[in-house]
Amino acid sequence: MKRTKLISLLMLSAVVIPATTKAQVKAVKDTIPETKEVKNRNVMLNASADNQPRQISIGLPSSLSASIYEDGLPVSYNIWPCLPFLYWTGTAEHGRMGLQSLGESAITNGAVNYAVLSYTREGGNKFEGHVNYTTNIFNLQRFDMSVAGPIKNGWSYSFGVYANLDPGSNKLADVQYSTDMKIIKAALTKTFNNNRGKMSLFYKYAYTKSMGDSYGPFIYNGDGSVSEYNGFRLGHDGFLPANGNITYKDVVTGETKTYDRKDGIHALNNSLIFNLNYNLNNGMNLDVRSKYNYSNSYYSTLALAGTGSATATSGYTYAYDNGTNNAGDVFTGKFNNRYLLRDIGWERDWMTTAELKGKKDAAHKWRIGMNFWWNRQSISASTGVYAHTVEANPVWLKFNGSQGFALNTGGEYYNSHEVKAALYASDDWQVTKRLWLSAGVRAEYYGLGGTDALAYLNATDKTATYPNNIRTIGYSINNGTMTHFSNNWLNPAATIQGRYTISNGFGLLAEYVYAMQHPNSQDYAGPYMPILDPVNIHLGRAGFFWNKSWMKLVSQVSIISQSNYKSRSQFTNPNKASDVVTIPITNNVQTMGWTTDVVLTPFKGFTFHGLLTLQDPKYKNFNITANFSDGTSKSYNFSNKITTGVSKTIIELDPSYMFGKFRVWASFRYQSKQYINKTNTLYFNGRWETFGGLDYSVNKFLSLSCNVINFFNQKGASGSIGSADLVEDVSAYKNYLMAGTYIRPFTVEFAAHINF
Repeated sequence: MKRTKLISLLMLSAVVIPATTKAQVKAVKDTIPETKEVKNRNVMLNASADNQPRQISIGLPSSLSASIYEDGLPVSYNIWPCLPFLYWTGTAEHGRMGLQSLGESAITNGAVNYAVLSYTREGGNKFEGHVNYTTNIFNLQRFDMSVAGPIKNGWSYSFGVYANLDPGSNKLADVQYSTDMKIIKAALTKTFNNNRGKMSLFYKYAYTKSMGDSYGPFIYNGDGSVSEYNGFRLGHDGFLPANGNITYKDVVTGETKTYDRKDGIHALNNSLIFNLNYNLNNGMNLDVRSKYNYSNSYYSTLALAGTGSATATSGYTYAYDNGTNNAGDVFTGKFNNRYLLRDIGWERDWMTTAELKGKKDAAHKWRIGMNFWWNRQSISASTGVYAHTVEANPVWLKFNGSQGFALNTGGEYYNSHEVKAALYASDDWQVTKRLWLSAGVRAEYYGLGGTDALAYLNATDKTATYPNNIRTIGYSINNGTMTHFSNNWLNPAATIQGRYTISNGFGLLAEYVYAMQHPNSQDYAGPYMPILDPVNIHLGRAGFFWNKSWMKLVSQVSIISQSNYKSRSQFTNPNKASDVVTIPITNNVQTMGWTTDVVLTPFKGFTFHGLLTLQDPKYKNFNITANFSDGTSKSYNFSNKITTGVSKTIIELDPSYMFGKFRVWASFRYQSKQYINKTNTLYFNGRWETFGGLDYSVNKFLSLSCNVINFFNQKGASGSIGSADLVEDVSAYKNYLMAGTYIRPFTVEFAAHINF
C-alpha cells in the first residue's frame, strides 16, 4: 500500500475540541481570508473517527510535512514515522485552537497544507478549572480535566489529564479498546511586570495504543453502489480475527517473530517546550519557542490488499483450531488479503522557532522569523501479505503452510538525521483604505543523511549495484548491504495576496503561493534511490468577496499543481491475487477548482455556513510498467486520469440556531463520485455525511450536549479494489466482493462540561 495513501487514510478525520463538538465555528467579523489563520472552515466534525485531526483536501496528495502544531511547534517533525495524532488530541488543556492558512504554512514551514494550531492553557492571576466527560452508545469513556491558577510573584501553573478508552462501534474480537489514549500536560508560566511579556515551560507525556480497524466486506454492484455481504454489518461487526497473533520476518535481523496485536501497537511521547514572549521598548515583540521531542512508535497496519476465491488446490488452510475447523483443514471459499506494515520507528527532535514582529507605521505589520529544526529518525518496516476468511470475526488462514507470504518484498529501513535552517519574512500592508497587500518569503537550507539499504544507487539504474538489497521474498538487511545517503538543498517559498475593496463591502481578492521541496528521509526507505528533482508546488487563486450585515461571502477560482510527487505503491497482478509488486512512482498532479464560502445571519440566533467546491484533480506525467513474477508485464499511462479517492464536488451545509439556553445545530457534508482505481474504470457513488446536536447551558458552571453522528445511518463505503488498480475491462467487477473503509455508523454521544 502506498505510504502516503496510508497516511491519508489515517488522517481522514476531524479535530476534536475539548468542549462540545460544534457544527461550525462561530461567525466571525469577516470571511475574507486572513494572513495567518483560516476562518469558517468546518474542521470540527468527523466521519471516520473522533480523536484524530481531519486532513482537509486541497486537491494535492497529502503532505509529509508537519500537520499539527502545539504551542507554536510541530507535534511531530513530520507525519512519518511518528504519526502526530498518536500523541495529540484536542483537550481541555488547550486554551485556543485554529487552522493555519496555506500561505502561512508555506512561509513558516515550507509546505502547502492546512495545519491544526493548538495552544496549551497558561495560568493567570485567577484559578480556573475545566472538566469534560463524554460517553456514547458504544460505551466510550472519555475524561478530560484542566486546572490553572496563580502561585505567587507572577508565577502561575496549569495542569491537565486526558484519558480516552474507546471500544469503537465494531467490537473487535482481539482487543478490548480500539483506542486507549492517555495524556498528561503541565505548564509553568512567569508573567513579567509592566505587561512586558511572559515565559512558559510546557511538558507533555502521551501514551497511546491505537488498535482500531475500520474495514469491512461488501458487494460492489458495478454501478458505484454497494450491498451488504452475507449479513456483515458495516460499522458494527469486526473484520479481524480473534487470534491477534501475527508471525512475520524482522526486516533487520531476518528472525521470525510473532507479536500479539493488542500488545504490539503503541506509541510513547515526551516533549518539553520553552516559550519566551517579550515586548521590547520600541514596540516590537520577540517570540522564541524551543522544543525537545522524544517519540517512539510501534505500529502495525493491516491494510486491505484485495479479496479472492480459494479452491481445494489453491493452498489455503485454516491456521488454527476455531471450533468449526481444525488447524490444517483445507479452506475453500472467499478470503481477504491484508498487507502488513509492521513499523518500528522513533524520532528525536530539537526544534526552535523565533519571530520578531513590529509595525513600521500604522499601515505596516512586519515579521522576521527563523527555524532551526534538528531531527533524528529511523524506521524498520517488515511487510507481508496475510489472508483471513470473509465474515464477522474471521479466521486467519495459511497459504502453502505459512501465515504470511511475500514477506518483506516491500521491506523498508533507514536511520537518518535532518536539519532545517530557515529565514523568513512577511509584511502586511494597508496601502490605502481600499487596497491591502500581504507578502512573505522563505529561504530554507535542508540537509539530510544517514544509512539505508539501497539496491539501485541512481534513480535511472536498470541494474542493481547491490542485488542482495532487492526486496525478494524473505529479504532482511542482515543478509543485505548497508548503504549511505547524504544531500542538501535550498528550498525557497513565497506568497503574495491582495484585497481591493470596490465599494460597500464588495471587492476583489487574489493569492499566489509557491514552495519547493526535496526528498526526505522516508524516500530512501526502499531499494530505489529516489529521483532528486525538486517538488514544485504552485497555488494561484482569485475571486471576489461580498460582505453585508447579514452575509459574508467569498468566491474564488483556483489552480494548484505539484511536480515530482514521489511514492512507492503496491500493485496486484490482475491474474493472481497473491502476486504483489512495489513500484517507485514519480508523477505530477494538477487541480483546477472553484470554491464559494458563505456565512449567513439573517435573523438573531441563526447562523448558516455553506461551502461549495468544484474541482478537477488529475494525474499528470504518470507512467508505469508493472512486471509480475508470472511473466505478466504491461505499461500503463494514467496521465489526465482523475486522482483516486478525491471527489470533484464537495458541499458543506451547517445551520445552527441559538435560543435561550439552547443551541441546536446540524451539519451535512457531501462528497461526489470517487474513483476506486487509477484507470478510472471503477468508482463509488457520492454520499452525504451527517451530524447534529443539541447543547444546553444549565448555568455558568455546567453545560450538557447530545450529538448525533450519521443520523441517516448511511453506509458510506469507500476504498480500493487491490486487484483492480490496473484493470481496464471491468466486466468481472459486477457484484464483486471487496472490502473497504466506511464512515461511522449511527452514533449518539452525550457530554457534560463543567467550568469553574
